This record gives sequence, C-alpha cells and structure tokens, in this order.
Amino acid sequence: MTKARSYFLFLIICVSITIFSDDKKAFAIQSIDLSTSLRAPAYPLVTVDPYFSAWSFTDNLYDDPVRHWTGKEFGFIGAIRVDGKTYRFLGTENLPLIPLIPTSAQEKWEAVYTFNEPVSENWTALEFDDTTWKKGQAAFGTKNEPNLSTLWETSDIWVRRIFNLEEDLKDKSVYLNYSHDDIFELYINGKKVVDTGYSWKYNVLLELPDEVKTTLKKGKNVIAAHCHNRTGGGYVDFGLFEKETQKESFVTAAVQKSASVLPTQTFYTFECGPVELELIFSAPLFLDDLDLMSRPVNYVTYRVRSDDNNSHSVQIYFETTPQWAVNTDDQAVNFERIEKNGQIHLKTGTIEQPILRKKGDDLRIDWGYFYMTGRSESSSVMNFGNYWETKKDFLTQGRISATAPDFLSSDMTKGMTVLAYSNDLGNVSSRFVEDYIMLGYDDLYSVQYFHDNLLAYWKKDG
Repeated sequence: MTKARSYFLFLIICVSITIFSDDKKAFAIQSIDLSTSLRAPAYPLVTVDPYFSAWSFTDNLYDDPVRHWTGKEFGFIGAIRVDGKTYRFLGTENLPLIPLIPTSAQEKWEAVYTFNEPVSENWTALEFDDTTWKKGQAAFGTKNEPNLSTLWETSDIWVRRIFNLEEDLKDKSVYLNYSHDDIFELYINGKKVVDTGYSWKYNVLLELPDEVKTTLKKGKNVIAAHCHNRTGGGYVDFGLFEKETQKESFVTAAVQKSASVLPTQTFYTFECGPVELELIFSAPLFLDDLDLMSRPVNYVTYRVRSDDNNSHSVQIYFETTPQWAVNTDDQAVNFERIEKNGQIHLKTGTIEQPILRKKGDDLRIDWGYFYMTGRSESSSVMNFGNYWETKKDFLTQGRISATAPDFLSSDMTKGMTVLAYSNDLGNVSSRFVEDYIMLGYDDLYSVQYFHDNLLAYWKKDG
C-alpha cells in the first residue's frame, strides 16, 4: 500500500508545473490560458491514493459516470440550473442493477451439478431429467476462490440452475453477470449465450439479446453452464439482473469548452446556456507539507459568471453515492449527517467495516468512511435523499429538501440513497461567483505492518 501510494503521487507530481499560490492552504484560481490540444487517456478528479481515486474516462465530463481507476462506477453528478433550465456537467445517472436471480456475492444460490459429462445433448433444456445430479450451493470452484461453497477439483463441471420468474422479461433490460475459470459455456433455456474459449474473468456483465429474453417466461426457467479447467484454479458463478427504468432526471448536458490537466489540478470550462461554469478539481499534493499531502481530502471548486452581460438566476447541484465506500454495490451501508465548525459533513460507509481484510486485484476500499462536505450557509443545503426524488426537487425548485428523510436505503441494489448538495447563487452577472465542496475519506487504519493495523500519517497528532 505504501509503495503503491508513493508511486501514484510521483506520477501525478511529475506531469507539469504547479499553479498554486505560495500560500498552499488556499487554492489560487488564476486567469490563465488553459486551452490545449492534449487529450488525456483519463482525467484525474480525485487523487488521494489508489483507493480514494476517481477519474473521467471520456473526453467530456458528462458523457460517462465517474469511475475508480479499476473501472468501477463512483456515483458523482453535477448539474446547474440557469433561469429554470437545468444542465448536467458532471457524470451520468446510472443505478446499480437489480438482482433477478443473484450471484453468490448476494446469496448462496442452489443448483444441481455433476462432474461427469451428461449422456444426453439435451442437458441445457428445462425438461432435462437431472434427478441423478448432486445438489450444491454457489459458488463452485477450487480452494481460495471468492464466495466458495461447493468444492470443484475435477477438470469439468456441469451446473443447472432452475428458477422462477413472476413475469415475462421480453420488454426489460436484462443482464447476465458471470464469473468463470477457465473455458466456459452458458445456456439460457437451451440457447447459447456465452462461449469464452480459454480465459478466466470475474463479474462479466452481458446484456441479453432479444432472442434470449423472449425465452424467459413467467414460471420455471433454467440456466445451464459447463466449465472446463485446464490448469490452476476453477470457478463458476452466474446470475441475472435488471436495469431500473430511468425517471425524470438531468437530461440536457452542458457544452464542454475545454479541459486541462496540471499536476495538482484539473480544469474544466462549460457553456450552460447564457452562463459560463468553471470547475476545478484540486489535490493538495505538496511534498514539503506531509500533513497536508497525506490528508485524504480533495477540493471541487466552481465559478459561475454571465456570458451575455445580463443577470441570470443560478443554482448548482452536486451528488455522490455510497459507491465510494464499498467494494461491491451489494454491501450494506449506513449514513450520518454531522454539522460542526461551520461545515456540514455527509458521511457513509459499510456496516461490516472489514478493515484491511481484502487483498488482490480489482478491489475498492470497503472500510472507513466517505465524506462530502460543504460550508453551512443560508443559501445552501446538504442532505441525504432518494436517488430520483432529490434530482426532481432540484429540477423543479432549484433546491433540495432540507427535511431529514424518513427512510435511507442501506441496500444500493434495492434503493440508492444519495449525498446531495445544492446552493442558490442568486442573480449572477459578469463577475464570477464561486464556492467549493470537499470530498474526503477516513480509512480508519491505512497500513497493516506485521499484523498490526496502523493509522494514517495525518492522524499522528490525534
């Protein structure tokens, strides 16, 4: 962890020259020419360490969700309302999929299996007689595989999972989620959907084509899979998921005019109807101030001005989700709102808090707590809320509700709770109006050294 963080910081600092002022506690926003023909492979937004790390993978900030460097979505949306019309300038709406039949990450599902090749070629069909097969729970695999329930140590395994649906799925957006190691083939109601060849992949997401969805009828259905393990580990897991229908949201995108990356800041400029918006992501990575550099906080500064010499009523909105504090979206989370020293902190993290327990690739932090923080002012509101209702409040009123919600969903796959901020900037003229929010992550313990969990450097003085 410490070597990875050092290398991560080195790469960021070596890009170019800094544009901060000598007073490093205050971020200087200078009038500089940020136009460039450079297209970055990814734009850094939050760059604290490899865990608390968020990027834009597209040219325009509003074309795709903000993502962790592993590709996992980190819910982060920004919108601005100008004279009653709303423009989205950051991220996209994209909720986690809803489990129809879960993978082993959500539930140890039951199936029948055999290590002997079926005599009949009809083993993928619903009517096949599998009464001689064994019963077992997923996942199926060799030792040390994730969520393992049924040990599989032969070269081949055949699995049949029969499940019930309450309705037809032909008009739904349905996705297959599967993990395999090695050669894998999968059939839904007898139709082949997957044929991998020699490879091994985890959590592959595949939208089902119409000809497969039409076979998914109300009542009994079957998914049948065969996996051949050539060498090393073996693994089988799969499930079906549904995409929630999108409701009223921030449909209209702003126009991105420029994007520029410097060693400690990323600058964006947007045209939002008759006003101009500047958005600056700042990371205080100063090697001569280790307390500041190690503090897990990044800044998001926004500046707005009229572009047509007229005054315009402007409100701004930011939203994050608990996805920043979990490894997978099925982990249960909790929430806390803290008001202290003129700031409001919205806090979220997993209920489990498995401190420094995970290792390996394609992992996000799931211990500690993520914070979104803003200044406590009469013009601004910070609150938790429902994913769609919070957006609707801003669309219609330019302000999110200040009333504490009656219910906050701890399960993101059933209902997404957001951490939301809105600020009424009033009538904005040709002079810039600016403010900021902060994103932070307290990982509680940062390093495990000879089985001892150690605090982060920024906590050394309590």
